[in-house]
Amino acid sequence: MNIELRHLRYFRAVAEAASFTAAARNVHVAQQVLSAQIRQLEDALGVQLLERTSRGVVLTAAGAAFLDGARATLADLDRAAAAARNAARAIVGELVVGLNVAASGELPTELIAAFGRAEPQVSVQLRTYELSEPAGGLLDRSADVSFVRPPLAAAGLCLEEIASEPRVFVLPAGHLLASRSCLRLTDVAGLPWVAAEEATDGSDPVRWRDDWLMSPRPDGDVPIIGAVARTIDEWREHVVAGHGVSLCPASAETFHARPGIAFVASEGVPPAVLCVAWRADDSRPAVRRFVEVVTSAAGAAGAAGDVVGVAGASGAEDRR
Repeated sequence: MNIELRHLRYFRAVAEAASFTAAARNVHVAQQVLSAQIRQLEDALGVQLLERTSRGVVLTAAGAAFLDGARATLADLDRAAAAARNAARAIVGELVVGLNVAASGELPTELIAAFGRAEPQVSVQLRTYELSEPAGGLLDRSADVSFVRPPLAAAGLCLEEIASEPRVFVLPAGHLLASRSCLRLTDVAGLPWVAAEEATDGSDPVRWRDDWLMSPRPDGDVPIIGAVARTIDEWREHVVAGHGVSLCPASAETFHARPGIAFVASEGVPPAVLCVAWRADDSRPAVRRFVEVVTSAAGAAGAAGDVVGVAGASGAEDRR
């Protein structure tokens, strides 16, 4: 007869419980079945492993020697099984993470780091995209997932909202309105604006630009475009030069400030939303796992007060 794993498990259970009754209960078999399995094991080995006494069951010298080997064999099997399950669940490969410059900041950096800790076997490459590429490389497939700011008027994209923050007005430092503590759209009516270039990445050419121009406006005011910028540096230079005012996320004051620019709080302006985005037809485990880790980490950061105005996962535009 061959010795099978169940023999080792049943023998270990009896040896550790020092009782056939308790061992049968622990391994969920009838006591008669357990006794029969132990006899089979002893017959196969040709030695007595256990001895019944008035105080219960004790190991013979042969049983004590065999118990050490049985435990080691079962432990090796458990480790091998765990390794196999972990290998099956492991996510490997490469992931290109896109970052639209308007979505840059501390939070995306922290979330990418969180993914690296959660899935160290995935090689992450980061690519940045200009103001004229609001979809962050998703439409031309140069990125697998991206941090973006909606709206993204493009088919086939999924967005998960992870945070929001106020928008602020940006003006030349010497502008008459720069000393104000707060501004509304009516305060800047008639002033020229610095606008983003029209989108060139396959999304609607003007939808994203117009959202930051707050166009259309409830009062019918039509924004005047005084300059167009493709990059953050161009946008800042136009503002400093007095070519126009603008709106940007409040965090831009930390990451894109420079001499000659003033940031003024806004009133009555919708917040700036940050999303993680991916293609709806991309079901690769690395992509799905990135979204899972990022949304979870962003939610935890928001609960701890580490980010401004973290929003819920529902309601993001174009979410599918």
